[in-house]
Amino acid sequence: MGRSVSLIVRPDGASWSAWSPQCPGLAMVQPAGAELRDVLPEVLGWYFGQDTEIELQVHHERELHGVVLRIAQDAQLYERERLAGQLAEALGEAGQRARMRSEPVSAGGEVTLVGALQSDRISWLAAQMDDNDVLVALLPVAESMLWAVRFGTGTGAGQDDAVIPLAAYSGDATLGEVTRTFAGPRQHLRI
Repeated sequence: MGRSVSLIVRPDGASWSAWSPQCPGLAMVQPAGAELRDVLPEVLGWYFGQDTEIELQVHHERELHGVVLRIAQDAQLYERERLAGQLAEALGEAGQRARMRSEPVSAGGEVTLVGALQSDRISWLAAQMDDNDVLVALLPVAESMLWAVRFGTGTGAGQDDAVIPLAAYSGDATLGEVTRTFAGPRQHLRI
């Protein structure tokens, strides 16, 4: 198994962009999603050279009611898309929408929610973050409830009571384990 590299992909107006928090300088922009997919092997070959032991994890971002939702394109895509639908329904309520928009912002200056599952690991979340970044892990915890907790990296994490430093957990800990033992600040969204 090779080194895991997260690639974040998003539409930016009329174009598509991709970058990796773990790989400084790895960024690209193309006029369409298909063109981005076409040049991706060439760009990765340029960046990594002969290092063929790369396990690419693609995460797609989209804007949803004023927040950015990031969904991993993996074997659990169906569950993650279901979570996105639940979030869209929850954000249909003005009070919940306002609370989520007021969350701490990511390194890109946005409120970024990551569609997570109980089996996802802290290391999986960390691989999607820049230095001094904040992401909101969003997990389904009941048929009609979503759980949101803010995780941060860097020196600012933990100074804001609403942001939990990733370093507080082992990289192997699952987000399900965190939800069962977590006693800090969190939000519940009703669907």
